[in-house]
Amino acid sequence: MCRRSGSNMRYDWGNFYASKTFYDPAKRRRVLWGWVGEADSERADVSKGWASLQGVPRTVLLDTKTGANLLQWPVEEVETLRANSTDLSGITVDHGSVFPLDLRRATQLDIEAEFQLDRRAIAAALDDDVGYSCSTSGGAAARGALGPFGLLVLADRRRRGEQTAVYFYVDGSLATHFCQDESRSSRANDVVGSAVPVLEDEATLSLRVLVDHSIVESFAQGGRSTATSRVYS
Repeated sequence: MCRRSGSNMRYDWGNFYASKTFYDPAKRRRVLWGWVGEADSERADVSKGWASLQGVPRTVLLDTKTGANLLQWPVEEVETLRANSTDLSGITVDHGSVFPLDLRRATQLDIEAEFQLDRRAIAAALDDDVGYSCSTSGGAAARGALGPFGLLVLADRRRRGEQTAVYFYVDGSLATHFCQDESRSSRANDVVGSAVPVLEDEATLSLRVLVDHSIVESFAQGGRSTATSRVYS
């Protein structure tokens, strides 16, 4: 964790630790490796004989637009692992609704999504002066004028609504929060995340989510904010 102007900043707001970087001279890039820890008991770790997994390596750059953030993004080699693709652009999601996506059943997904906000919803958010915090404001179940909206991954309605919510929330001051709600998907029972800068010339909110069996790694606004979860189905 680093500090700037009295504010806490983190590489990752979720379950991500023991990170190290190296410089790749062939592609002239800085690459970050990190570990994804367990969220169940130590007894379970001893029983299975191992604990923790390595996350997907990320490139790290300084965000020259904000001058105050790191941009983290999965290394480009990850894209060679894609077996097929599905385009679901142009979807309109009503307030308070869930739109099921017709995807092939898979335990590994690379999802890229962009959200464009309705102007009437933005006006409604301005009338709502309530602040927001990922960790203390009720997670994905708490609704406001402009949020939460995002993706439900590893979702299974047959198993009591099990899901991991990766979402944005825009509060009454139009500050944008990027959060990951593990409370219905693992034993961690946490909601992690933080505010993420959105510049005036950025017309959409962007999200990339990597799902690899029990790990969910999410990147908001081109990697300005990231969150990693260890999910137990």
